[in-house]
Amino acid sequence: MDNKSNGKLIALAIGGAVLMGVLFFLVSFLTGYSPAPNHSTILTPLQSFMGWFLLIFCASIVIMGIGKMSSAISDKWFLSFPLSIFVIVMVMFFSLRFYWAQGRTTTVDGQYIRSVEQLNDFLNKPAATSDLPPVPADFDFAAAEKLTAAKCNKCHTLGSVADMFRTKYKKTGQVKLIVKRMQGFSGANISDDEVIEIGTWLQEKF
Repeated sequence: MDNKSNGKLIALAIGGAVLMGVLFFLVSFLTGYSPAPNHSTILTPLQSFMGWFLLIFCASIVIMGIGKMSSAISDKWFLSFPLSIFVIVMVMFFSLRFYWAQGRTTTVDGQYIRSVEQLNDFLNKPAATSDLPPVPADFDFAAAEKLTAAKCNKCHTLGSVADMFRTKYKKTGQVKLIVKRMQGFSGANISDDEVIEIGTWLQEKF
């Protein structure tokens, strides 16, 4: 692989990254994208296409390395060939362990979520607000759990909607709202007092 071919690969990497960045940037405005208040409307989409650049550019570098490796194979191929493969694999491995402080998922307060651990920590934090009254000191959680199991598993199990409930309703303090919606379904037979009891258990224990 000569220098001319290397230049073409580098040009392809840069051109592909620029093209994907422009497309991502324009589509972000067409979809009504709006970042968090403490983030730049212009810079945030531009930062996102860095992933495309790294993917295409690093792939081209790997191809160039393999080409140079194949041309360097000689009577000492038993040393150069395995060593070159090892170096390429290690570079790819360590590149996977490196990431920007920013992430693709952004909370409403402008914080980034980049890993599963960060997502779990975010979901486990209590909601800033709640549409339910404070929990009484003598609240019977065992009875509320039985009531919830009897009333809230008729159409589908709670486990099947757990992720949506925790992210869309519990995290935003709208547990009572979703229980009131269940109350409105035909055959739900959920009283107003049971709305509070079920909502309290879902908020505190589910």
